[in-house]
Amino acid sequence: MKTFSGYPCINLVVVILVAVSVLFTGCTTNPGQSTPAPASTSAPASTPALVTTSVPVSTIMSPSLPYGVTISVPADWTRQDVLTSGVRDYGTTTVNIANFYSPYAIPGDKASYISLSVDIDQNPGADFEKYFNNATLAVGKTYGVPTQIEAHSYTIMISGYKSYELDFQTAAVKGTYIFTSTENGMYIFAFRVPNKPLAVQAFQKETVDIYKSIRINFPIVEVTRHR
Repeated sequence: MKTFSGYPCINLVVVILVAVSVLFTGCTTNPGQSTPAPASTSAPASTPALVTTSVPVSTIMSPSLPYGVTISVPADWTRQDVLTSGVRDYGTTTVNIANFYSPYAIPGDKASYISLSVDIDQNPGADFEKYFNNATLAVGKTYGVPTQIEAHSYTIMISGYKSYELDFQTAAVKGTYIFTSTENGMYIFAFRVPNKPLAVQAFQKETVDIYKSIRINFPIVEVTRHR
């Protein structure tokens, strides 16, 4: 059987002791020095997400407007009462009941707000489909050839009334118009926003909840009979 000399074993022990000593020295730090923190390996912070005008239900406002309209909008939107008559971008003369404006969707861009106009046409005629088709053509003439247009002639309901929706988009503007036919006239709820990605993102987030909140209850005028 092959035997080993004692010297190599002693050398091995010395090597082990030296290694332990170095390891111990490395784990001991000078109280006067701080160990530098390791470089961060986390990914760089991403661009902050768009802060839209969406607010909790508890902070929305539901103003009652003339002509029996109630609508819920975020509390930080601005309301403008108008009640003036004029030709609109959808081609008919209506009474502009009120307008609403959101805060800027893009910081520093004063044109990046969402606008909502609430109008009524008290003499729309009996043919709802014709009225809607003419409005669709007029919008195209007002804003130029749309890059995208969807005329939803299927029926949606606003406060129990038959309504049609017009969605369009041009190089400059994106819009969603709701036409609601009632026994007291045609109500038009017209949402518009500049066609810029962040503004359109805010627009798509806000508009559906707003138009779903619309209630129309045309006031009944009491007539006093004279004896």
